[in-house]
Amino acid sequence: MESDAEPAVKDRHKDEEQVRLDVIRSFTHLENESKSQQAIKRQKQDDLLHVILDVLQRHPKLSYYQGFHDVCTCLIIVLGKEAATLAAETLAMFFFRDSMSSNLEPVLDQLSLLTALLRIEDPEVQEFLDRSETLPFFPLSWVITWCSHNFQDFEKVARIYDFLICFNPLMSVYFAAAVVMSRREELFEVECDNAMVHTFLTKFPKNVDLEQVISHAHQLYMTYPPEALQNRAESWLDENSCVNTFHRPGTRLYDSEDEKASMSAVDFGPIDEILSKPPVKRTKETSALSKYPTNALYLYRRNMVAMAAFSAAASMGTMALLLLNSSVFREWANNVGLR
Repeated sequence: MESDAEPAVKDRHKDEEQVRLDVIRSFTHLENESKSQQAIKRQKQDDLLHVILDVLQRHPKLSYYQGFHDVCTCLIIVLGKEAATLAAETLAMFFFRDSMSSNLEPVLDQLSLLTALLRIEDPEVQEFLDRSETLPFFPLSWVITWCSHNFQDFEKVARIYDFLICFNPLMSVYFAAAVVMSRREELFEVECDNAMVHTFLTKFPKNVDLEQVISHAHQLYMTYPPEALQNRAESWLDENSCVNTFHRPGTRLYDSEDEKASMSAVDFGPIDEILSKPPVKRTKETSALSKYPTNALYLYRRNMVAMAAFSAAASMGTMALLLLNSSVFREWANNVGLR
């Protein structure tokens, strides 16, 4: 796609071709025969390409992931191109940075805390998930797109963004836990089988009481804040994870006391420095994924790249289910005691 709206390019980002492919598939709700609608769609796609490439070219250490275009699409719809460009940079650097690393391990580490949170707050639900051999990766699309991939109702998507943007990036995991617990009675009626349970949980409930879920997620966050949850789980994220640096002086977006946004311009310099550093672990085995096979991580990321093409025929959850049923994931489940 050629456009005058694209930012000036010094060096092409390594993920630019994938960005362009995803942009072409965006704004599908504008697909009809109307010439005016087609013109609007092309302009929106040009704007989306500009926003994503601007972020990646300003911060070349970031890696694009399929789902970030959903985030940027929401920003463009609400804010327009110019404001969306600034907002996308802030979200990428402070909220989605773990998803934009060179592999999926940081965001999988975040999702591993879902197991701990459910085990503490609703052990019956987690025991059911353990018996069905359901791993905690079913809400991956919720976490990396803030549910913009899962809702047709844009008002609900906007409400979720309004909520999640006010807190630590890990709030999306608390939100996922609240959604799961809100469906506990329905969950217990599902056959205790991996395929059945995973398929059920992957589908975000369309008639969810969003305000109730948000309230519950906030209560979970206040009861088990990110640092306390990691300690309870004995599963620590990287020291430079966006979760652990969110309130650290020099790398925080909000004022530490009341989480209100600072009026001063955002300084991305310290975050760029973090992106240039290797992972910093607290101990040799800090993560629930410490026994996770290297080839499993590679396989998961490789299949995530294929999901966009696959999604025309099936859901993201279906692709994840095919992967999670593979022998390498069964090996990992045995190692960490989920079987």
